[in-house]
Amino acid sequence: MNHQAIGIVDEPNPGNKPDKLDIGRYATALSEFIQRTDTPITIGIQGEWGSGKTSLLNSIWNKLDQGNEYKQIWINSWENSLLCTPEEALMKIISEILDNMLDSDIDINRKEKIKNAATGLMKGALRIGATAALGAKAGQVTEELLGTEENSIKELRHQLVDLSAEVRGRATNPYQKIVVYVDDLDRIEPRDAVRILELLKNIFNVPGCVFVLAIDYQVVIKGLEGKFGKRTTENEWEFRAFFDKIIQLPFMMPMGQYNIGMYVNDLLKRIGFVDHEIEDSVIKNIILRSIGGNPRSVKRLINSLALITLFEGVEDGSADEGESEEALTTGDTRKLLLFSLVCLQIAYPEIYDLLDTKNDFTEWNDATAFEVTQRKEEAEKEQFERNLQDAIDSGPDFDEDWEQCLYRICYSNLRYRNRVTEISRLLSFIKDDLLQEFEENLGDAISDVLEETTVTSVNTSDEPQKKQLERTGKGKRLKLENFEMWLRVRKEANGSSEEELKLVNDLHEAIKKDFPAATHACHRDWSVFLNKRRFFSYFYNGKNFDKKGSGMGLTLHHCTDYRMPNIQGVESGRGRNFQREKYGSVKYHAGYALVLKSFEAYEN
Repeated sequence: MNHQAIGIVDEPNPGNKPDKLDIGRYATALSEFIQRTDTPITIGIQGEWGSGKTSLLNSIWNKLDQGNEYKQIWINSWENSLLCTPEEALMKIISEILDNMLDSDIDINRKEKIKNAATGLMKGALRIGATAALGAKAGQVTEELLGTEENSIKELRHQLVDLSAEVRGRATNPYQKIVVYVDDLDRIEPRDAVRILELLKNIFNVPGCVFVLAIDYQVVIKGLEGKFGKRTTENEWEFRAFFDKIIQLPFMMPMGQYNIGMYVNDLLKRIGFVDHEIEDSVIKNIILRSIGGNPRSVKRLINSLALITLFEGVEDGSADEGESEEALTTGDTRKLLLFSLVCLQIAYPEIYDLLDTKNDFTEWNDATAFEVTQRKEEAEKEQFERNLQDAIDSGPDFDEDWEQCLYRICYSNLRYRNRVTEISRLLSFIKDDLLQEFEENLGDAISDVLEETTVTSVNTSDEPQKKQLERTGKGKRLKLENFEMWLRVRKEANGSSEEELKLVNDLHEAIKKDFPAATHACHRDWSVFLNKRRFFSYFYNGKNFDKKGSGMGLTLHHCTDYRMPNIQGVESGRGRNFQREKYGSVKYHAGYALVLKSFEAYEN
């Protein structure tokens, strides 16, 4: 039986597969530069970890490998640095370069001479590692490697110059250039990465050679802090000068130019999340307002969605026969909502956790913010209030109460504060674009999908699990398959009253008869919808029914001028406070609540 592969391996594009990020033109331009440039030269491919540097290097290699004009050598600096001092790592890198340059050398004597010189250097490097481990002054030994003796890097570089000329000039193997790729420098501890760069620059000046380094400039900055201190506007030139001495051509990974929509659409189809393309601009806006365009972050998102898709398949296949409870959102709306919520979960876990607690974010207010922040944002009250007012005045992103609540929550977290506008726009997209037809039931629509994302949530405590158990009762799933299962779970969690069981079953039969097209949602409450609008909800009280009764929420009707009914023996009221005080958590939807304390009251 064939199964579709699911999950995305975090590996770079090997260079000969379709370019879904649409960065092939950059690889083409860099390849042409390498072909036409004078040498020696060092190119720095800059970008944050996971931004696609290795994929770009692979693409350049693939383009230069079409003929037999370039000797290409690939060095993984991280693998060479494992359990090594920087000096030892340098020697292993040089040794690997030599082995590749010498692999076709027909001059046995020259080959042996160069290898012997490299062996002497390696022994010196090992001595450096040993003296460093003993606390001796390794720098004195390092000078031997950088000096003028026979077993020095300087002497070896002279031999590399001769070897490069011979390799390129050999009639039987006429390479125009030697291209050396040094990858994964940003996986090395920053101080060691900088030390390796300092040592490597002594061999970069080899005519006929192009060195292509994949590196994150931020790693260089961290590695140089011991020498220059923390980077400031005053000493920035020192950090840049170090970088410029090594790199003659800097190239920044063009993450802002990636075709994120096409890339993500391809991955979503590969895992079976969608069977057709979603509009690229929609995907791009969600991504850039949350996790950003880093391909490694995108792959993590796709793998989370792949797991959620598998869970959905297992649950759909095991659902009880009989009455099926339809989801509030369907099709692309549901897929995009799920996609957006997982993006929120990965990029802004604290906001996701709040949304998991208070599903309808349009109800967030100052009280919500104070509960989360304990007024930390007001440590410098005047400054905060001035910044908040500036945000309100700057446009529509913070003109509503919930948006100002969001601003308060994000203010104390510098990363969140810097991205609060993007967070606000992501939530506004969910409200105004994805769920515009659920204005009255926004929290229900979000809750219906949010539950599926909990399996991929990362949290440092067991609070989410505790909250899940509290909401479902005895570990049952929050979203229950049908009314019968909901009632069974509620009875296990809350106990039962014969009077209430009679009442709720009669309600169920009446609704099925009078509203056959209605859909049902069974969470903690039982809700009924017509045209995706909730018009009925019921809060089960179980063993407490005889004392407190239970709550039933209904929508006011235009035929009665939106008046509440006046029923003898039945307490009624409007507003959220009335419902919370009387019978719990049934939400208020442009309607009213009845408190039912007996079957007789229900019949009335």
